[in-house]
Amino acid sequence: MDMNIDAKQTCADLLGLLDLFKRSLRELAEQEGLTHMQVAALYVIDQTPEMGMSRIAEVLHCDASNVTGIVDRLVGQHLVMRQECEKDRRAKKLVVTEKGKAMIGRIMDALPEKLGCDRLTSQERLALHTTVEKVAI
Repeated sequence: MDMNIDAKQTCADLLGLLDLFKRSLRELAEQEGLTHMQVAALYVIDQTPEMGMSRIAEVLHCDASNVTGIVDRLVGQHLVMRQECEKDRRAKKLVVTEKGKAMIGRIMDALPEKLGCDRLTSQERLALHTTVEKVAI
């Protein structure tokens, strides 16, 4: 293997990994009867309690009106609940239901195999983690 990988090749590798991630997430979402954007929203809501709709739109890089439709469908499937915010009674906070937690848990449990992360050694996972932190944070 050539040890002189240039930055362009690294970018191409990252784009390939992004494509693999998107395809894998889409497949897992479809198995659960969701879209990949619904899974992304469910994950974000689960990870960040009391996140508002506008912040979800920022994280998902989509229009707030799209987020409303995504969240409405998650609420309709009993995966997310809207609750009154204690700090601002006009605002609503989003909370993942037990059904939603179970679903996101199944998806996250299946992701390592889909992405091939389960084939990495602990040293390779540490190296990947360190590299991702270095370029993404």
